[in-house]
Amino acid sequence: MHGTHSVDPDLITSHTTAAPASIARWVTQHHGIPVQACHLIRRGLNDNYALRSKDGTRYVARLYSIRPRGDFNVDFEVSLLSHLDRRGVDVAAPVPTAKGQSHARLQFPEGPRALAVFRHADGAIPEGLDEIELTGRTLARIHQAARDHDGPPSRYTLDSHHLVGRTLSYLADYPDLDPALLQSYRELAQRVTRELAAAEGRLTRVICHGDTHGFNNHVSTDAAGTKTTTFFDFDDAGPGFLAYDLSVLPWSYLFRKNLKEPDDTLRERWAHYLRGYRSGGGDVGQHDLAALPLFIQLRHLWNLGEAAGRLHHWGTNSAPVDWLKKQLEMFEAWRRVELGA
Repeated sequence: MHGTHSVDPDLITSHTTAAPASIARWVTQHHGIPVQACHLIRRGLNDNYALRSKDGTRYVARLYSIRPRGDFNVDFEVSLLSHLDRRGVDVAAPVPTAKGQSHARLQFPEGPRALAVFRHADGAIPEGLDEIELTGRTLARIHQAARDHDGPPSRYTLDSHHLVGRTLSYLADYPDLDPALLQSYRELAQRVTRELAAAEGRLTRVICHGDTHGFNNHVSTDAAGTKTTTFFDFDDAGPGFLAYDLSVLPWSYLFRKNLKEPDDTLRERWAHYLRGYRSGGGDVGQHDLAALPLFIQLRHLWNLGEAAGRLHHWGTNSAPVDWLKKQLEMFEAWRRVELGA
């Protein structure tokens, strides 16, 4: 019959992408921001949208995706960002709803999802060595300012369960995974878990950003030529280890370049990053530095798990079996990574 549309009763929705017009209406409704323009930036672990209000102010709206790890950590994230902003740290500050809440909760076909709004972070990703150093310096300020955060607790801690255990459970559910390959990952997980347990008593603990790979902060320059960097995307933040937060930047380079060992570019970037962190007041102990190869492996396991845990949304192509096999070589090579102090 013409003009009649019905949803197939057998349809099960795993992930819905909302149209920008819907996001604009929801932000106007829940946050009281009169939105003039809205577009989708990217789909990923969450769906992010760029907003411009009628007065020209720019924002980013994040529509949190349902993840197998559990409910959203948005109350902790927004509380932490508000705390850092009050302390004068350059972060993309959250914008509460008109009722003063951290987020709006929306019902989607796949289940409830959270919508939060943040100030837009001007600038571009760090490139030059001075900007890498500035990134390290600002991360140190984040860690120091977060020490007395007393808001809602994080729903998870960046420990061996979060970084390793979850990944192993996702791989156990991977369709048609070779039992021998799964066993290799079990043995890998057991090894790094033992190594972390043996080292953790000597390691510095901080509130981690959780995703400091160099693409979650933007550098901008003012009229006087002074550069500042603004951090955003704290949705993976939580209590954890300093060595983990520091390891994410070199891991990102090694991973993107498919390197088994650092090249000269990475060594130079790391030297400036570490110098920046220390000049910002960050204290990095020898045990923290010695644990970096372990945390590079832990980070890779976590990242691998994020892909394996999202097969319902991204498909097996996000972590193909052949790729999973090759990563075992990377884990073994990264046990001996030397970045320098």
